[in-house]
Amino acid sequence: MFPKSMIIKKQDLLTVTEDTTIGEVYDIFENQKEGQHLRTIPILDATGHLFRGNVYRQHVYEFVANKGDLNQKATSIMRNSTKFISTKADFYELFFAIRDLPYIAVVDDGHHFVGILTHAALMDLLAKSWSLAKGGVAIAVRDRQRRGDLQRMARIITRYTNIESVLSLQTQSQGGPLAVLFTLPLTADSPVLRKIITKLERKRFTVVAQEDLSQFM
Repeated sequence: MFPKSMIIKKQDLLTVTEDTTIGEVYDIFENQKEGQHLRTIPILDATGHLFRGNVYRQHVYEFVANKGDLNQKATSIMRNSTKFISTKADFYELFFAIRDLPYIAVVDDGHHFVGILTHAALMDLLAKSWSLAKGGVAIAVRDRQRRGDLQRMARIITRYTNIESVLSLQTQSQGGPLAVLFTLPLTADSPVLRKIITKLERKRFTVVAQEDLSQFM
């Protein structure tokens, strides 16, 4: 399950209800104090509890530009009514649900709107899982598609340094790992790193990429 601390709670958000008109939403987006950084706003039911969908700035402005009736309900241009996750969702469910959205709505078992989880928060979580704060360099090592390869690579690396994180990069076309990405607490010009790469290649593992992580700190 994903950390609940990632959720921006309902009480800290600007929301509208299904009774809100497009004109009223337009005024919110136009308001410098409230709407200047908003791309989309959650729409709740009339009680303010149930999630209905999202209304996007782009769609509101297009509607206004086409001289639509501003007294229409915002639900008439609503999107993402089925785009939400449960507070009990696992990480992979979250990842695939949010990948094309600026945020995903989070609901409880009764479909009550709890808050949102942003794409930026997910990216920050992934960055932390890659241990960028501890790691100084990442190397991508091509997997030979043989059982025990990961263990062999890790054994070589841990003779010289700790492994802060491991990520398997895959491609659908090949149906298997393209490379294993190791985050290491070394500098890009470290003699220890060069020794590790030499040892890996002697065991016929190809280091296909090396990246200095200090540029991302």
